[in-house]
Amino acid sequence: MTMQTGGRRFLINWSDAHGDLKRLVENEEPCYGEMETKKGWSYVTFFPREIEANQILYDVDLLLEIARVNSYYLPRDVVVQHNKVVVVAYPNEESPLSSLIALYHMMSSYADRFCDEWKYPSHGFYGKFGGIYERPEKGRVLAMYSQSDDALLHIHASLEELISEASSTGVRFELRIANGLSAIPRMLLGFDDPDYRRSGAGHYKITDPDLFAILLNQARHDYERYPFAETEGCIEIAKKRQ
Repeated sequence: MTMQTGGRRFLINWSDAHGDLKRLVENEEPCYGEMETKKGWSYVTFFPREIEANQILYDVDLLLEIARVNSYYLPRDVVVQHNKVVVVAYPNEESPLSSLIALYHMMSSYADRFCDEWKYPSHGFYGKFGGIYERPEKGRVLAMYSQSDDALLHIHASLEELISEASSTGVRFELRIANGLSAIPRMLLGFDDPDYRRSGAGHYKITDPDLFAILLNQARHDYERYPFAETEGCIEIAKKRQ
């Protein structure tokens, strides 16, 4: 099933919790209907073959160094330049379809359409999908990251178009741009306080340096799972150039 398309490669590092969907995809069987899956994240990349992880992934060690140099204060511009596109698939009880399957179809359609990196230079991404909130009715999540906010805006606009075309009965999608550092902004004193911003302060105190370090370790943990080469259990999902 692996092929060199001359464009971007669609690689998935599957969670054990998504084994049924992995089997259907890799056997090229239809992916429809309901599917019971546990919590878990599968990791995906969509870049040309020659791209390496260190060219793409944000340097979390640098973020830690910036914090230490600034006595555990972070400059606002460091925080706001790291964003992500979030797609949430919500189930419809009246006509149930697996939200996980719907997210996979959304990514697969995106990869089909934007495989050609020369024609679509801003559409590469890395991300993870399948995360589930504590309550299943809150939906399944796809988080997508790219090399710049400009690229994310292109990705967001393209997903808006795909969602408008989607005919996945039983699932509705929501799309937004969020801060890519997730919980870190919430631990910065005054970050969301308009009065603090109007004071002219450009740095924000990290309220819990230990938790900050834990969050960076979690990011490193994620980084190890993004696939930039084929490995056992992680092969390219073949795509045709549009």
